[in-house]
Amino acid sequence: INSINWTLVSSITQLNNTQYCIDCLTTTDIYPSTDIYWLVNGVMKMNWTTSSETNGYVIEYTTGGVTRNVVSINEDEIVLTDLSPMSTYTISVYSYIDLPSVNSTVRVLRIDVPSSVTSLSVSNVSTTGITVSWTIPSSDNYVTYYTISYTPSCPQLSSVNETVSVGPHQSTTTYSYTLIGLYSGMNYTITVRAGNVLGGSDKSMGTSAQTEAMSNDTYSFIPSGWPSSIQVLPVNSTANRFTWNEVDCSERNGLITGYTVIISNSSITYNLTSTERYIILNDLVFGTEYNISVAAVNSAGRGPFSDPIEVEIGIGIYLRHDGNCYPNVSYFWDNTVNAANEAISCVLPGTSLTTGQWVRVADPNDDPVDCNSNSDNDPFRCTNVTSPTAINLYLAQGLPAAQEGWYKCCLPTDCSDPNTNIIFANIFRFAEIESFTADLPSDMTVYPQEYKLSCTKIGHSRYGISMSIGSTAPASYTNCDDDDDDNCPGTELDSITNRIRYTADITWDGMTVSSGSISQSTTGDQMYQCVLDNPSAGDDRTRTLTIKVPATAPSSLTEVSKTATTITVSWTALDSSDADGYVVNVTSDTDTVQTVQVEGSSNNTITLNGLGGGTTYNITVRAYQQLLGPASNAISVFTHCQQEGIYLAHNGNCYPNGSYSWDSSVNAVTEAISCVLPGTSLTTGQWVRVADPDDPVDCNSNSASDPFRCTNVTSPDATISLYLAQGLSAAQEGWYKCCLPTDCSDPNTNIIFANIFRFAEIESFTVADLPSDMTVYPQEYKLNCTKIGFYQYGISMSIGSTALANYTNCEDRYTHYCPGTVLVSSTFTIRYTVTITWDGMTVSSGSISQSTTGDQMYQCRVADHPDANAIRIRNVTIK
Repeated sequence: INSINWTLVSSITQLNNTQYCIDCLTTTDIYPSTDIYWLVNGVMKMNWTTSSETNGYVIEYTTGGVTRNVVSINEDEIVLTDLSPMSTYTISVYSYIDLPSVNSTVRVLRIDVPSSVTSLSVSNVSTTGITVSWTIPSSDNYVTYYTISYTPSCPQLSSVNETVSVGPHQSTTTYSYTLIGLYSGMNYTITVRAGNVLGGSDKSMGTSAQTEAMSNDTYSFIPSGWPSSIQVLPVNSTANRFTWNEVDCSERNGLITGYTVIISNSSITYNLTSTERYIILNDLVFGTEYNISVAAVNSAGRGPFSDPIEVEIGIGIYLRHDGNCYPNVSYFWDNTVNAANEAISCVLPGTSLTTGQWVRVADPNDDPVDCNSNSDNDPFRCTNVTSPTAINLYLAQGLPAAQEGWYKCCLPTDCSDPNTNIIFANIFRFAEIESFTADLPSDMTVYPQEYKLSCTKIGHSRYGISMSIGSTAPASYTNCDDDDDDNCPGTELDSITNRIRYTADITWDGMTVSSGSISQSTTGDQMYQCVLDNPSAGDDRTRTLTIKVPATAPSSLTEVSKTATTITVSWTALDSSDADGYVVNVTSDTDTVQTVQVEGSSNNTITLNGLGGGTTYNITVRAYQQLLGPASNAISVFTHCQQEGIYLAHNGNCYPNGSYSWDSSVNAVTEAISCVLPGTSLTTGQWVRVADPDDPVDCNSNSASDPFRCTNVTSPDATISLYLAQGLSAAQEGWYKCCLPTDCSDPNTNIIFANIFRFAEIESFTVADLPSDMTVYPQEYKLNCTKIGFYQYGISMSIGSTALANYTNCEDRYTHYCPGTVLVSSTFTIRYTVTITWDGMTVSSGSISQSTTGDQMYQCRVADHPDANAIRIRNVTIK
């Protein structure tokens, strides 16, 4: 009820000192069950329903932000006086047992059920404990306790409630509580409820945490229980899947990390491990009984084994013939099933026969075999066994061509029952192809790919057989006679039924299928045929095998980013019907660096790790299904020379600060010197000739005074590539500096220098192998002068007027002219070396000597031949 309105409808005398009552009738009590009476002259009378266990009441009434309290020992009413006319009051009544002594102040609190805690979180998770933290309700909430509820994920374990008492006025905004004695490796759902004398708040939003599993060096226990409900399910005709349920979580004693499985019979025992709750075996014998037990393993060790169960492999419906078990879709030669004692038995253990039957699959009316009579249209008879259910099928007369083929057996009811068990058998004349398969590679990173085709023939001993793709036959054999062991190179699997396997080894390079000297170009799916040529015309058998291969290569292979050791690339993915995944191949020169498989047709990005800095890599991508498809166009990516900092790169090589570049090697945009700053974006970077710092290279035009142009890459790595757009004059050769990512006027920019020269230059003149041991005398060391550039020149190294080495008419295009060591053939970078002996008075090299005292000053001189257009001199001093 928000308000009650009343209106004086008549003027009545004697209004003063007269009490009026306004009744408000409701269907339920008005909380807090207070009936209010208005009295004239600023007086109000109120009453309430009493509460138990109280010695009195405090009445709090508020208007206009002013609150007053009065105490009443009356059972159920009080009159409030000195009230303000025409004012609205908020009134609360509180019960009490004890009040403070006389002259003490009274603080009366109005309390409600607390609001919910918020920001529930966990920390300090251990093997048996979790610390829970939360934000307490706001300060106007009166909280005296918290109830922490935690529920383990194990359904066999009950939820636990822990209550912690707290002071009603907490000075912090958060509260923490540590749960102990928890199960290790267990997931818990945790909630918190705040409460006081009026009750508890709504539960907080739950949070989950898993205690840590105990490690091997932690005191712990092995599982006390074992897996249950072991089952065996056939996967295919040769494999069986063993499954089991988890150990009851109350008996795990920690996180289960694996299982030990023992499968045994009288002749063999398998002791196997699995991290999953199943294991698949291919080596078990059909129709053989095995004992199976499973134990769980945690960090403390292996728990007890389950009681062994006894299973027979192939316990469902199966075929049996001549003492052997056969799986679904088996083949039987008519010559081997033409008597009652050679019948094919269709068996379903553990059931009783009701209306089971054999039916020819091709029969349009689905007429079953008549077990008691035979004819040209139904040449079979059968015998029945009621328990265990079995129907034995055999030929009672010759098998016509129209009646050979697939038959199905249905047990224990007929084939019209949707719940019956069905198994298939092929009964044929002459010879048949039992199977045609390919043993395909599982590792898509091995290239070229190799696989094996296998075509297994069964039946008549005389035939021809071939395996082909298109018009090319990797294997073809004629006039085979299984009675002649050396006639055709098949592998005998069963001599009674003349079951022979023929194989062909295939190599696939992405474009061509080859087998020995035979090859066939192909794209897309590879379609093979195995053809069995029977001696009687019209009885040839053909089986087709299709191997899925992507017909097209992924497109738009692109470099996304790179560092000194990684390259990230992406490509346009193929449709899921055209690809199961991709293989990325990385080469450097002719060597394969790495081949990486990317699973999933939609995954079209990969980061290649572990690469070398300053190296050019060629990258291709192929899609794969069962085999690899064709390769994409290759991209070349040059990794950064270093992880950070400015560097120079040219022609696939890294160069340090102060490197030399011959003008003839940088005179095209494809031969530019690249100045690179990894991980930055270009803003106003530039190349500047050191001798003319105020006039940077104009990237977009060239002239005699500025013969260079440049190209820019803005991001992800700031790059300016400089190249000669016309001839380099003498005035423009020399030192240039590159500034990145801003121009050279920025004091915080990064700078690197390069010398761009005409003709030939001295790249370096150094002293090598100076003696570190001064006790050895005389002393020996080497001078190294490295020349770069034009291939015709003369070079000398001297001290004073004495030439220690002097070579003229050098021609670097012919290695026998001058005795230098080639460092880089493309730029004719050649190192010349002189070995020096110093005896304290004389410098000598071979038969040449020069007396000297004090510092030794050497000079290397290079002059272009034949015109000495540019003479280069470099000096070095040895103290």
